[in-house]
Amino acid sequence: MVPIWLMTACNERTMQAPVATTVGHNPNRYTTLLPQTLADYLKIVLPQWHVVAKADYSKTWWSFYDSSDNPCWARTDINDDQLADYALWLKKDNQLRLVICTGTASHSFDHYTANDLHVTFNEKEHNLTMGVAVAPPAQIDVAYPRIQSLILKSNGFALMELEERTRIFYWKNDNIQTFYMK
Repeated sequence: MVPIWLMTACNERTMQAPVATTVGHNPNRYTTLLPQTLADYLKIVLPQWHVVAKADYSKTWWSFYDSSDNPCWARTDINDDQLADYALWLKKDNQLRLVICTGTASHSFDHYTANDLHVTFNEKEHNLTMGVAVAPPAQIDVAYPRIQSLILKSNGFALMELEERTRIFYWKNDNIQTFYMK
């Protein structure tokens, strides 16, 4: 066995204060705390509702995803206005809602509720199997139940049922549109 020695090119070493690390560009791997402005907005417009917690998810969910993933909410800019937009799962008793909040220039939000979702949820059983993630720009082709395509020009939000994307929420014609995949 021959030892190999590596030498550094710099003679001087400087000590730097530790810097907070980021985890690439995966938008689902970030703090579990919402920005205070969004939390305040939700308290005013949906006072009885709360963001679901990672503990609300079934064990089956975590067999598909890493525990550092955050399926409760996602952040991106879906309308290309350079402001953060959020998709969040909210709960009240045994009811669930998917709410998309788009940032406004006045540092507030407008929101859209996906009213056609019928998700069974039992807070005591921790049985949630639907999450939300960022859908990056791409062409999305679906063959079943009917052949259709979406050219997603900007980021959108994907509704996940376990590992399957079932809907894409995206911005078109100054409004949120839904592309159904199931």
